[in-house]
Amino acid sequence: MTKKWIGIVLAVFLLAACGAPAPAQPGVETVVAETLVAMTSAAPPVDTPAAPEGALVSANSVKFVIPVGLGTSANVESLPEAIITDGPAMASAPAHTKFTLTGYPLQGKFFEPNIYVYPVAEYEAINDSAAQNIQKLRAILASPAVPLTKDALPGITAFNAAKVFTAKMQLISFQSGSGVIFLTQYAQYPATVNNKEMFYNFQGLTSDGRFYIVAILPVNAPFLAPDDNPQSVVPSDGIPLTTEMPDDSYYAAVVSKLDQTAPDVFTPTLTQLDALIQSITIQ
Repeated sequence: MTKKWIGIVLAVFLLAACGAPAPAQPGVETVVAETLVAMTSAAPPVDTPAAPEGALVSANSVKFVIPVGLGTSANVESLPEAIITDGPAMASAPAHTKFTLTGYPLQGKFFEPNIYVYPVAEYEAINDSAAQNIQKLRAILASPAVPLTKDALPGITAFNAAKVFTAKMQLISFQSGSGVIFLTQYAQYPATVNNKEMFYNFQGLTSDGRFYIVAILPVNAPFLAPDDNPQSVVPSDGIPLTTEMPDDSYYAAVVSKLDQTAPDVFTPTLTQLDALIQSITIQ
């Protein structure tokens, strides 16, 4: 099956005591809310840098800065709730906001540079897959000392495909919460790692547990092939495919090289992408 049928449904993407003399027991809602705050607050106390210079984007109570060189503005879409009953259930999503960066340095890639902001409670209530991914993210934030692994990382709910690799995995704080960032690529088969499909993925939760943010931002490395065509030329310093199909040793070699590559060697730089994520504020 080709990439065209991965079944990505991006358009309908990417929870949210003082007392009297005899203190009353807190209600279920209070316990849940306090638990979410505790879990999302458990990430390490990383200082969040001040917003970088660039283009300020503000809509639907969401603000962020697109650093200079990463884009000029963003198109904003307020997408309605979509309950899918006669198609892939993973496409069901609550009303949410989608930002598409304009002037992004990479064009014509498999993905557009998008940021999605979802209400957690509503997403979990209508989409079991989303609930599982959000729970994975909560578990990571609740145990920041545990090493990150591909299997432990949340997937992207609306993708009918799986991560073929993960690299540059780390926790990150933003103005309103914390999350995880990594480089990845999705496919329904063992695909070669390439510059058409690789992207920087951020998934985070606000500190109050109400909002879930997913960013999908294309990124290139100079040693990767331009696309997944087996005949495409791999640069001389890249990782050639020595077997008929990519295997574990191939992915391990690519991940090792990506992990050892300095952030500013990528296009756009990981420093720019991190700065954008760290600037996100949700009121």
